[in-house]
Amino acid sequence: MQSNIKGYIVDYYGLSDYLTEALEVFSTEDVQGALTNFKEELPKLKAAHTRLVAHFKGMDLNDLDECILSLSDEAKRQQFQTDFGRFAKQMDIVLPDASAKPFLGDLKRLGKIAHGARNLYRDEQLDIAGAGEKVRQLIEEHIYSTGVNPKIAPVDLLAQDFKAKLDEHKSDRSKASEVENAIKDHIKVNLEQDPEYYQALSKRLGEIIKQSEEKWDSLVQMLLEFRGTIESDREKQATDIGLNETEFAFHNILMAEVSRLHDEAVDEATHQRVLEVVKKLVDMMKEDTAMVDFFNKWDEQKAMKKRIKRAILSEDFGTKELVEAINERFMDLAQAKFKAK
Repeated sequence: MQSNIKGYIVDYYGLSDYLTEALEVFSTEDVQGALTNFKEELPKLKAAHTRLVAHFKGMDLNDLDECILSLSDEAKRQQFQTDFGRFAKQMDIVLPDASAKPFLGDLKRLGKIAHGARNLYRDEQLDIAGAGEKVRQLIEEHIYSTGVNPKIAPVDLLAQDFKAKLDEHKSDRSKASEVENAIKDHIKVNLEQDPEYYQALSKRLGEIIKQSEEKWDSLVQMLLEFRGTIESDREKQATDIGLNETEFAFHNILMAEVSRLHDEAVDEATHQRVLEVVKKLVDMMKEDTAMVDFFNKWDEQKAMKKRIKRAILSEDFGTKELVEAINERFMDLAQAKFKAK
């Protein structure tokens, strides 16, 4: 959540005359802009609160799971984030005046919902760190009081304590959502390292969800089983055809494009040639990209593309269409694999 909080001076006690004198080092325009009439801010706070709680109409704000699950749609989360930001901004302006007191309970509850949704959906926009200092401190203290550290990132899909953390959710639906979103995040983070493999995982995830839609207990088990195979399957598939992890990613791209252009399954003889050319090209790319600042040297990149083109066209399965299909994809993957971090 991006912070748009500006500095405000609220005239709580009619002390603006003294305050203006104290701020005489600033321009008159600056001072007038800084002084905010409190009576104008309270209606804004009420309106922002009404708009925000409307996201959870008919729900109990204390039911964290239900409220967070209602934000599963990304567009709805974006609107919630916008409305939460406005409410947080107005609270930061009005605090510590006593008129903010009726809104404090909802601020804490809604802040915990925002934090929980950020973790569940791995949505970085829902970040209470973007709120003003007073508001952020109140929310963080409330979250701490419930036994949760708001500064700890969501548990990684492959973390050893993932299942233990999963059991902290009360309902099977919440557990299913946690595993689903952890898998989605894992795919997103690793996609550039092996686009074809992780795109296939994404498709499979969608099939699992559709297959067990609304059957939350069954879905949890299926997703956990899927989680257990995500990386082990990739390693096994690579090992079975004699490739390392890097070679396997290039192999997947080349096989996908050959299959697509020929509109048929690749026969074993062609697959063997694909394996050989991939090994040769990966060795070449690894050597070329070892050059200092290679990915900022257009001429060197152009030369590498030509070598890829020649290697592909020298094969029986090689065509100009295939070269066009893989050249940029190979360059993108080479950058993901070989560019110095």
